[in-house]
Amino acid sequence: MTKNSDICGVLYASLPDNYFKCKCCGTVRHQQRSSDYGNLISRLKDKHPEYETDYVAHTSSLAAILQSFAFVSDKIANVYHLMEWVVDRNMPLSDVDHSMSRLKPISSKTPIKYLILVTMAVEKVIAANMPSELGIMFDSWQCLSEHYVALIAMYWRNDEMNFDLLALAPLD
Repeated sequence: MTKNSDICGVLYASLPDNYFKCKCCGTVRHQQRSSDYGNLISRLKDKHPEYETDYVAHTSSLAAILQSFAFVSDKIANVYHLMEWVVDRNMPLSDVDHSMSRLKPISSKTPIKYLILVTMAVEKVIAANMPSELGIMFDSWQCLSEHYVALIAMYWRNDEMNFDLLALAPLD
């Protein structure tokens, strides 16, 4: 059975402070995530009875897109998931060597190699998109007890101001 959070993730856009915007009609609703999205689902049932069909159509179109990429070897999938694990959870690279990890253990040199290659590819894309004249801006904010600082590049392109996040780090 499909989880309410999955349906709401597809049919609602998440806004700050537990507000959600319906992608079907644009209505903004308040919903505590701890209540299993019941308010949002009941609204879909009342106002958009075809919501289940819309959800199935969306997820099946995603599956078709993913299948068009063919199969990925187990080694590449394992390296990707280890990189994802290290980056998303901010884990030390030495954790990939640990025998208790649920993924297939590999040398910590392998994810380092691919993280460097990914970094170089992203740097090339950013450098290709930025003009020679730009401004640099620092921004900082606080979330609970954590303080963060961001480095942002600002530049004009096609009469529009662009802001590219270059770095983000917690302040210690």
